[in-house]
Amino acid sequence: MSATEADLRDRIVSAGIFAYRAADFHEVDADAVSLHADVTVEDFRRAYPVWELFIIAVIDRWSSAQQAAFRHIAEQEGAVALVRARLETGLADPALVRLRLALLSAASNPTHAAAGWFRRQYALTFEDLTLALVRDVVLGRESRGVAPRLVAEQLLALYEGLQMQSLLRDDVDLLPGFDRAVARMRVGWRSALTDEVTALR
Repeated sequence: MSATEADLRDRIVSAGIFAYRAADFHEVDADAVSLHADVTVEDFRRAYPVWELFIIAVIDRWSSAQQAAFRHIAEQEGAVALVRARLETGLADPALVRLRLALLSAASNPTHAAAGWFRRQYALTFEDLTLALVRDVVLGRESRGVAPRLVAEQLLALYEGLQMQSLLRDDVDLLPGFDRAVARMRVGWRSALTDEVTALR
């Protein structure tokens, strides 16, 4: 890719993020993005001949901006703090949440052109969360005996569910709701460990 082509793609992706912040997911098209990027529609289609490639570039750029901070939080504060930080980021940038949820729904169809990429990204998110929980158990941030993969499933389900509710309900207090749910879940994790210890006696 030449420098000119790279610059064109960079401008288009930046314009795409702006367009999704300014309008509903279903209202954004090549015309709207081209207008924001100050390029022709032909330029847009030359840079991104397949719409799904443009979508992947946008969501990847948008999400990658926070990745270093998220890794630091996972390492220093743990998996629960990581998920909470992701929720907090979504509160500050709701357009990203709407776009992500819309894309996950579309990409759940195996025939969708971007399904493979989104499924891989989702799987990586789950594995990263699982590894963070393993580290939490080793460091004593979470109870010993906690099953990291099962807890990762619960945390990811809580994250997805609360984000969806926050878009559809006006009375959702996202972060306090997350904190309350995690407090109850931790009681369950400890109870499960106690039951296992009792069964071994």
